Amino acid sequence: MSKHFDQMQAIHEQVNSAKSIEKDYKALKAKLSYDELMDKSLGAKLVELQVKAQQLDECKKLLEKERDTKFEEATEELNNIKSEVESKRHDLGARQRKVEAVLTEVDAITSKTNMVKESGVAEVQKLVHKSEEIAEQFQLYKNSIGHLLQCADDCSQSINIDLKDQP
Repeated sequence: MSKHFDQMQAIHEQVNSAKSIEKDYKALKAKLSYDELMDKSLGAKLVELQVKAQQLDECKKLLEKERDTKFEEATEELNNIKSEVESKRHDLGARQRKVEAVLTEVDAITSKTNMVKESGVAEVQKLVHKSEEIAEQFQLYKNSIGHLLQCADDCSQSINIDLKDQP
């Protein structure tokens, strides 16, 4: 009996062990089923994310291409502006040299004008002085001639009187 009881107990343990194994098997099968479902779900998500990543890569490439194009346009515009600024700077330099030349010419003309003006003033003073001398000389001449004319007039009157007296 004891042997039989031991056998029964061994069978019972085997049954319990089999039940436990079956329970573990069902749990593992359920977990496997869940994991397969999750795997499919994650696989779909992975595909979705890969598509999104591919779209983002394409978008990134387009943005980089657009950036490069805009950079080239901006660089070209910058070079054009630099060229224009350099041209204007050159033109302003030439214009400044012309202005400086004109100012030098104006200074020379002003200096010449001042010299002519001073010379003219000196000449006018000289002429005024000369005209005053001539006026004085004329007055002296007039006074001396006046006496002569007076004498000549007196003489001519006396000659006329003498001629009238003669037949």
